[in-house]
Amino acid sequence: MSLIPLAMLPEGAKGKVVNIVGGIGALRKLMAMGIVPGKEIRVLGRRGGAMLISINGTKFVIGRGLAMKVMVDVGKEG
Repeated sequence: MSLIPLAMLPEGAKGKVVNIVGGIGALRKLMAMGIVPGKEIRVLGRRGGAMLISINGTKFVIGRGLAMKVMVDVGKEG
């Protein structure tokens, strides 16, 4: 298992959400988007500090600060 923050994933990469390391506000916001442990997430693009991600077939834009709170497992890549 190789855990890194979502913000560190390169464009086009995917990983499995393992943990959210933030306060209750960040946790609620991420859960409302469907970003919960066990789900696969993919980085579709980047613009400055924002990231375009896809989870459950839905696309979202999140900022780098929020993306740093989402820990993903990329151990199955490559």
